[in-house]
Amino acid sequence: MRFKAVFFDFDNTLVDSAEVLPKAQHKAAELIAAHLGRPEMFEEIFSTIRRVERILELQGVYNRDRFWLHVLAEVGFNDSVDEDILRAWTEAYWSEYMQHKLFPDAIEVLEQLKDRVRLGMVTNTDGLPGMKRKRLETTGVLRYFDVVVIAGEDGVEPKPSPRPFSMAVKALGLRPWECLMVGDHPVNDIAGAKSAGLYTALLDPEGVKPCSVKPDYVVSRLSEVVNIVFGKRF
Repeated sequence: MRFKAVFFDFDNTLVDSAEVLPKAQHKAAELIAAHLGRPEMFEEIFSTIRRVERILELQGVYNRDRFWLHVLAEVGFNDSVDEDILRAWTEAYWSEYMQHKLFPDAIEVLEQLKDRVRLGMVTNTDGLPGMKRKRLETTGVLRYFDVVVIAGEDGVEPKPSPRPFSMAVKALGLRPWECLMVGDHPVNDIAGAKSAGLYTALLDPEGVKPCSVKPDYVVSRLSEVVNIVFGKRF
């Protein structure tokens, strides 16, 4: 068998985060508009949240409390907001987000792999300490993993830094080239893992994601990862 360990990303790899993201953003927009006493600004706030979230995540910023300050500034409100209010918006956002569901084949894939290779997860922080682990617990997937690295917490740089991948490999006592990283993000998962010396598989159901660093494999569904590990194709 070519690989001794397989590492997975979480959002949009094992769990369908894209389906719940607009609902979380919608909830935050409602609360912000209500706080401002401007319900008619909901659509502007909602679209601003979506734009700000994309920009800040590209910059490696994951703290939603800070997101809301940027959103307020962009829609013309620069007055100070109590930290408890910002945190309440963040908690409401994650409460909606936590309604996500695993992709239909996620558990089947983990079950097929767990007795043949070591399993790990390398995922970025949610910006609220403990939130990512809480989300992992709600899905029931933690029992499958020998190591979980939440990058961006406890002094570990977020992906695409190579450090979280290297930490995961070291925790299993393996070498990078014995490991495969599976993720949906061309930069965070593929470029990051490649820079740490791992093999990579990009999950790209539509076959449209551009990659500045070429993945070793491109899969349209998780079940294809099993085939890669067992050498049945590719």
